[in-house]
Amino acid sequence: MSSLNDEPDENNHIFYDPVTLLRPISRATGISLDQLNFVTVLFVSFGLGYWYRLQFRDANRTTRAAVTTGIGLFFSYFCYGNAIIHLFINGFGSYILMVAIPPQHVHKAVFAFAMGYLLLIHAYRWMYQKTYCLDVTGSMMVAVGKITLLASAIHDGMGRDEKDLSAGQKRDAVKEIPSLLDFASYMFNFQTVIVGPMNHYHTWSNFLDLKHVPKDDKTGKPHDPTDTAMLKFEMALGFSVVYTILSPYLPMSLTSDPATNEYNLVVWWLITVAASTVHRLPYYFAWTISDAICNISGFGFDGLTEDTLEPKWSKTTNVKPLRVEFGQNYKEMVDNWNIWTVAWLRRVVYERVDGPYRTLAVYVTGAAWHGLAVGYYFSFLTSALFTLSAATFRRCMRHRFLDNAMHKLMYDIFGMVVSKFAIGYIHWPFFVMHFWPSLFVYRKLYMTPHLIALFIYIYLPQIFPPQSKSKMSSISVSSNSSSLHTEKSDTSQRSTRFENSTRTAIEK
Repeated sequence: MSSLNDEPDENNHIFYDPVTLLRPISRATGISLDQLNFVTVLFVSFGLGYWYRLQFRDANRTTRAAVTTGIGLFFSYFCYGNAIIHLFINGFGSYILMVAIPPQHVHKAVFAFAMGYLLLIHAYRWMYQKTYCLDVTGSMMVAVGKITLLASAIHDGMGRDEKDLSAGQKRDAVKEIPSLLDFASYMFNFQTVIVGPMNHYHTWSNFLDLKHVPKDDKTGKPHDPTDTAMLKFEMALGFSVVYTILSPYLPMSLTSDPATNEYNLVVWWLITVAASTVHRLPYYFAWTISDAICNISGFGFDGLTEDTLEPKWSKTTNVKPLRVEFGQNYKEMVDNWNIWTVAWLRRVVYERVDGPYRTLAVYVTGAAWHGLAVGYYFSFLTSALFTLSAATFRRCMRHRFLDNAMHKLMYDIFGMVVSKFAIGYIHWPFFVMHFWPSLFVYRKLYMTPHLIALFIYIYLPQIFPPQSKSKMSSISVSSNSSSLHTEKSDTSQRSTRFENSTRTAIEK
C-alpha cells in the first residue's frame, strides 16, 4: 500500500494496513484515513449495539458470543487490515499459555508474553515509524489489559486458596478455562476491541449468559440503558465538535511557539492550560462513545443507586471529564482519568507484587504499557511526585479550612487552579514524547513545580503537622461519605483505594 498525502506517512504497514473504502471521503474532507475509519467504526458500532441488544436478548450464549466476535473482527480488519495478525498472535498465544501453564504460574507467564509482545511493537514503531496514526497498537494495549486480567482471574480461581483472596478477587475469579469462542468474544467483541475499555471476564461471561442486567421489578424486563447510552453518545458528539472547532487555534505546539513565549508567564500558562484541555477532548470522545456502545448493547450495568433505585451504567466508564477538568485536587483528576487502566494496574500488578517494589512496578508497568518514549516516563514519574505532594498537602492543610464555609470554598478553588496547572505541566512530555522537547516546559519554569512538590512532601508536615488519622477519618466520614457514596461508581472507588494504598506503600 503506497503512501498518500491524506494518510500518515508510515515507514511500513506492519501495524497499519486499513481498508481503503473511505479514501475518497478522506481526500475530499481532509480527514486522515485512519481517523475516518476509526470514527466510522465507532458510530456504526453504536447503532449495531442497539440492534444486538434487541435482536439477541433471548439468544443462547454461543450465538451471542459468535455474533459480537464476528462483528468485532470485521471492524478490526476495517481499521487495521492484515495488521490484526498481531491481535491474533498476542491473544491466542496467551490462550495457549492459559491452557498449558499451571494456574499457580499462569498470570506470570501470560503477563510476560503479552507485555513482551507489546513492548516489541512499541520498540519497532519507535525506531522505524516517524509519524503517528491510529494503528493496531491502541487495540493491542487494551487487549493486553484484558488478557492479563483474565490470567490473574484464573490464578485467583484455580491457583490460590479462596481464603487468601480479597472480595474483588473472589468476585472476579475464573474457576475454569474459557472455551475458545468465549475467549475470542471477550477479546474481540465489537463493543471494546477498538478503544476498550478493559473489563473483567467474569462480567463479560455474565453478559453472554444474560445475567449481567437484572430485571426491573416494575416492568419485569431487564433495565433499559437507552437513555443513558444516548446521553453519553451526545456528550461524545459534543466533545468531537468542540475539538474540531478549537484544535486549529489551540494545538499543543502553541505552548512552545516563539510568539507565544513572548507573553508573560501568566498569559503563557493560560494558553498552555487551554491547549492541554483541548488536546484531551479526543480521549473524552473515544472513551465516552465506547462507554455508550457498551451500554446501548446492554453491557456496563453497575447496580442501583440506593436513594432512587435507578440503574447505574458505569461499569464500562473509563473517564469522567468534569471531574478531570474541575477536580478539587490532583488526585481527584487522576482517579477519574483512564479509570480502567488504574483498576488493571491494581489487580494485575499491585496485588501480585510483594514487598517494597510493588509501587515501582506499578509505575514502570504503566509507562511501559504506553510505549518507550522518554516523555511517558517523565510524565509518570512527575505524576507520582505530584500525587504524593497533593496527598501530603491535603493531610496537612485541609482540616484547617473546614471550620468556615468561605475558607473551605477558597481552599477548593485554590486546589482546582493548582491542579489545572499541574495536569498541563505533567501532560506536556506525554504529548511531545522526545527527550529535549519534553524538557521545554521544565526549563521554562526552572522546574519550580518539581521543587515545590518536593518541599511540600518533605518539609510541610514539619511546618504544619498533619491531623491525627483517627480525627481525620471521623471528619472525613461525616462530611464526605454521603457525596462519595452517591457520586462515585464502584470502579472509581476501587481506583481511589488503590491510589491510597499506593501512596501508603511509597511512604513506608
